[in-house]
Amino acid sequence: MDVKEYYNSLLGVRNKIFDECVDDSEAFIMHTISHNIIKEYDKISQILEESESKIFQQACREYQYALEAAIFGNYRHAFSSLRLSLELFTAAIYFSAHKMKMNLWISGSDDLQWSTIIDQDKGVFSSSFMKAFNPELMEYRNQYFMLAKTVYRECSEYVHGNPATHEEPMLRTSYDPAKVRDFHDKVSTVRLCVLFQFVARYLRELKATQKQSIEHVILDAFGTLPEIQASFEAA
Repeated sequence: MDVKEYYNSLLGVRNKIFDECVDDSEAFIMHTISHNIIKEYDKISQILEESESKIFQQACREYQYALEAAIFGNYRHAFSSLRLSLELFTAAIYFSAHKMKMNLWISGSDDLQWSTIIDQDKGVFSSSFMKAFNPELMEYRNQYFMLAKTVYRECSEYVHGNPATHEEPMLRTSYDPAKVRDFHDKVSTVRLCVLFQFVARYLRELKATQKQSIEHVILDAFGTLPEIQASFEAA
């Protein structure tokens, strides 16, 4: 088999997996919901300052890579890209309070460390971060810290090649409905973590028009929280 024929055969396999995913109505509904989250992230990106917005857009691009990988059966890459998107989304929020670190990272003089941006003393879920930007949400910070920490670790299993993440049987690529559902469950968790970081950092600073543009998104995620309800009622 020559090189072109080899990759054409892979394309055929991926197209077959795509068709199987679309035909699996439950899985494709999940994928559609996950795909539409891009619109929510786009609205948030338009609210952020330019430097943070660029990082957020990088995260959106990585998120789209994850969706593409998932629907074509590249499950390891799907989870890996989802992890990176969460890291970049979180970095955008973290850097909004640490401009020097952001500039060093952009210039290539510093590395992005997940352990730093979610650090319990100085990260986006820390009590000091919440006190500075939205103390009303303090009681929820540990809940979303644990969600972010857990989903990042679970996606990391695919990055590090843990045995349970290897595809079976042999090296055959095939549609895996269980992995598809697991992926979209994690997408939902990532969304909650990203939106919580956003409201914790920015909700109190938003103009009325900005609040209005994202109201349905935030209330859909956190409408049961009295502090969030009160914020929008006062707008």
